[in-house]
Amino acid sequence: MPQREIILINSNRMRPPVAPLALDYIGDRLRATGCDVRLVDLAFDDEAALERVLADVEPLAIGVTFRNTDDCYAGSGAFFVPALAELVGKIKSRTKVPVVLGGCGYSVFPVSILAACGADFGIVGDGEETFGLLVRGLADRDEVRELPGLVHRVEDRIVVNPPAYRAMLDVRPQRSLIDNARYFREGGQGNFETKRGCPSKCVYCADPVAKGRNVRSRPAGQVADEVESLLRQGVDVLHVCDGEFNIPPAHAIAVCEEFVRRGLGERARWYCYATVHPFPPELATRMRRAGCVGINFGVDSGCDRMLAALQRGYKRDAIRQAVRCCREAGLAVMLDLLIGAPGEDEASVRESIEFIRSVDPDRAGAATGVRVYPGTALADWVRRQGPMTSNPNLRGALTDNDDFLRPVFYLDARLGPEPADLVCDIIAGDERFFPPPRRQNATNYNYNDNRVLEEAIARGARGAYWDILRRLAGKTRRA
Repeated sequence: MPQREIILINSNRMRPPVAPLALDYIGDRLRATGCDVRLVDLAFDDEAALERVLADVEPLAIGVTFRNTDDCYAGSGAFFVPALAELVGKIKSRTKVPVVLGGCGYSVFPVSILAACGADFGIVGDGEETFGLLVRGLADRDEVRELPGLVHRVEDRIVVNPPAYRAMLDVRPQRSLIDNARYFREGGQGNFETKRGCPSKCVYCADPVAKGRNVRSRPAGQVADEVESLLRQGVDVLHVCDGEFNIPPAHAIAVCEEFVRRGLGERARWYCYATVHPFPPELATRMRRAGCVGINFGVDSGCDRMLAALQRGYKRDAIRQAVRCCREAGLAVMLDLLIGAPGEDEASVRESIEFIRSVDPDRAGAATGVRVYPGTALADWVRRQGPMTSNPNLRGALTDNDDFLRPVFYLDARLGPEPADLVCDIIAGDERFFPPPRRQNATNYNYNDNRVLEEAIARGARGAYWDILRRLAGKTRRA
C-alpha cells in the first residue's frame, strides 16, 4: 500500500467538456513520487462517485481544480464559484482531511475563493511542485506554510505566498490520469502546453495574474513526447493551451521543428492562440508543416487608437501581415475582437469591423464587454473612477463586489444603452462574424453549454470550437 493516498477532483462541468490538463500533469507527478492517486471527474461523474471514493479511501489530501470563475461572456452572467463552494462544503461534511484548491480560475482570486469556499489551502500559479511538497509535508507532519505559491490561513487572515517560478517548465508528458480518449470523443479536441507565463501588458488580461509574467518554456522534446502519448490514446486533434504560442518565436519554431523531425505534422492536427506580433513570416509555414491547421489571434481591435489604449504593442498593419502569412501557408484564421474597453465609441467599432472585413479572416468574433479582473490595469482604472454602482461604463455585479469576483464587464457608455445591437447592426449579417447576442442569455459562440457544438462533436466533428462552428455554418449555407 503506498504511503500517501490523494484524491484529485475536476470541478469543471462546462459542456462541451475540456480536459483538465493540470490534473493530468499533477497526477503524473504525484504517482512518480509513490502516491496512490484517485480521480473524481465531475465532467462525467456524479457526486455519488465522490461519496463512494471518500467512503473507500481516507486520503492525505484532496485537490480540487477550478478552471473558470465564470464563462467570461457578458450575455450570460454564468458564475461558477457558488457550485465550487457547495462542492467543498459537501467534501468537508464527509471528511476532515485538507482540501486544496488550484487552477487558473482559482489563481486569479486566491483569497476571495478560499474565503468563499472554506477550503484549507490553495495554490497559485504552477501547482505540480508545490502540491507535491505539500503532500510530503502533510505526510511527514512538517511545516508547510512557507511553501511557494501556497495560500493558507494565519489566525483570521488568509496569506498568499509568492510563487517561485523556475526558469524552465518541466512537466511529465505521460498524460495517464484522466480519460483523454473520452474527452476527445465528447469534447472534440485534446490539449497540451508548450509554456506558461506571458510578458504582454494588455490592460485587461488575467493570464499574467494567474500564470506570471515570466515565460517558462518546456523542452521541445518533452512537448513532442506528450503529443505522442496523446496519439497513442487516440487523440489526434489538439489545441495548444499557451496564452500565445509564438511568445517567444524562437521556442515556437523549436517545437515545430521537433514535430516535423518526428513526423507529428502528418499524424496530428492542432490549433493555437497566437499574437500577430511578433509573428515572423516563416513561422506560419513552419507551423503548418508541424501539423497546425488554425490560429486564433486575439487582436481585440482593428483601430490603432484602441490598440494603443489596450496596450497591445502593435498596430493594425501587423494584423493584416499575420493573416497574409497564414493564408499563404494554408492556415485557417480566427480574429477575436474585444469591444467596449475604455475609449471605445461607435467610430472605433465601425473602424474595427470594416478593417476586419478588409482583412477577410475565415472567422471573426465580436465579443462585447471586457471582463474586469483584479491585478490588471483595467481594474485599477475602474477603481479610480469611483463607486461601481455609479459608473455608467460597468455591467454586471456592481454591489458588494470590490474584488470583482462576481462577473463585472466594462462597456464604454459612449456605445449607448444597447451596445450589442450597435455591433450587430454594423456587422449587418456578415457571415464571417460571430456577432454578440442581441438579447440576454443568448449563447451564440459562447462555448459554455453550447448544444450546437455538443451535437456536432457527437456526430464526429473535431477541432477548435470556432472552426467547428465555421464549418457547420458553411454546410448550412451549402444546404
